[in-house]
Amino acid sequence: MPVSRTFRAALPAVCALSLAAAAALWWFDRTDDAPYAVSADGPRVTLAYDGERPDEDVDRFLTVFVQRLAAGDVKGVDALADGYPDGSGATQESSDFLRPLAASAAAGKVTAKVAGAEDARPLPQRLTAPGGGTSQAGLTLADGKHLRIQLAREHGVWWGYALAPAG
Repeated sequence: MPVSRTFRAALPAVCALSLAAAAALWWFDRTDDAPYAVSADGPRVTLAYDGERPDEDVDRFLTVFVQRLAAGDVKGVDALADGYPDGSGATQESSDFLRPLAASAAAGKVTAKVAGAEDARPLPQRLTAPGGGTSQAGLTLADGKHLRIQLAREHGVWWGYALAPAG
C-alpha cells in the first residue's frame, strides 16, 4: 500500500500549506478599524438613539459625522463618503445644505434612528466587495431640524453621505 503511506506523509504538508494560504488571504483581505475616529479636540456631541442602538461601527460613524458637522467641517463630513460605492457625486452638493446645520448639530443632543442593515447591492458589487451592506439613518438635531444619511458598508467599514432635503 504505497499510496496510503504517500497520502499519509503528504497530508500534514497539504494541511500546513492550506492553513498558510488561508492565513495569507485573511491577512491581505482583512479590514482594520475605520479610517476615521472621534476627535478628542472636536466638539463634544451627545448622540441618543430612537429605537434599537446600532452596532458599534455605525455608532462610531454617526458620532464622527455629527462631530464634524458640529465643528462646521463640511469637507470632513464629505470625506466620510470617500469609500461609499458609487456615491462620490452625492457629496459634491452637500456643502450647500450642511453648512447651515452646523450650529444645530452643536446646540445639544442629536437623536438618531437607524434602519436595519441589509445587503441590497447587485451581485457583482457583493462579489468584489464582501462584507457590504446598506442602511439609512435619520438624525433629529437639537433644534428639531432633520437630516437623512445614506449608509453603506464596504469591506467591513461604514461610509455615508447626507441626502439633500427635498425641495
